[in-house]
Amino acid sequence: MKRLCGGALVAGLLVSATPALAHAPVMGIGGVFGGFLHALLIPEHGMSLMALGLALGQKEFAARRLTGLIFLGALTVGLVATLVAAEWILAGDVLLAATGVLGLLVAVGWMPPVIGWPLAAVVGLMFALDSRPEVTATDEFVRMLIGSGIGAVLALALVAQGSSPLQGNVSRTAVRVLGSWITAIAVLDLALRVATRFATA
Repeated sequence: MKRLCGGALVAGLLVSATPALAHAPVMGIGGVFGGFLHALLIPEHGMSLMALGLALGQKEFAARRLTGLIFLGALTVGLVATLVAAEWILAGDVLLAATGVLGLLVAVGWMPPVIGWPLAAVVGLMFALDSRPEVTATDEFVRMLIGSGIGAVLALALVAQGSSPLQGNVSRTAVRVLGSWITAIAVLDLALRVATRFATA
């Protein structure tokens, strides 16, 4: 009986769910600050920055800086591409997949440069391509994209720098648990997206 009630509750919640505009401006806030908040409040965006930041925090300063510069370059290319071209529909899916891989690498405590550099580039590029704001005015569009880029860079730097001192046994364990959670969430979110596409096709 309890399973039946639980199933009915879940089904009711799913039926009552309404679509959300993931890239609409935050209510009442636009411009650079609105784009800045957008970069932090979209779950898959914030999660990707958290995963990459935690992975960078395990590296020495020189390696962290180089990987961060690769992210910045890819982010810049993606923002320019978003400005001049249409949104790439699969950017969010690729971003989630890269986030899941990064979370897994954080969980096992291993990220060689040959894997870290391409992942940083993918996250930067897909983050930008998935950041197209739903506004019609060109100047507002540009300001929000600039804000998204600033928010992404600052958030990544804060997470990477903040997690760098966490080198003790307890701290490393906590970071690895967080990495495994990020992977689990990314995989579940990606599976839900794929299942929804098949269900609505």
